[in-house]
Amino acid sequence: GDGGGPRSPDVSRPDTKDLLKKMRKVDPNQSKRYRQRTGQ
Repeated sequence: GDGGGPRSPDVSRPDTKDLLKKMRKVDPNQSKRYRQRTGQ
């Protein structure tokens, strides 16, 4: 049981990172804004 306990939250950690990466990639508006900021 000790191995399964900490395993639950451990899997949620990378899950959030993946979601953020997906959201950023799917968000075309954010990419445009970021490009404008670097261009300026």
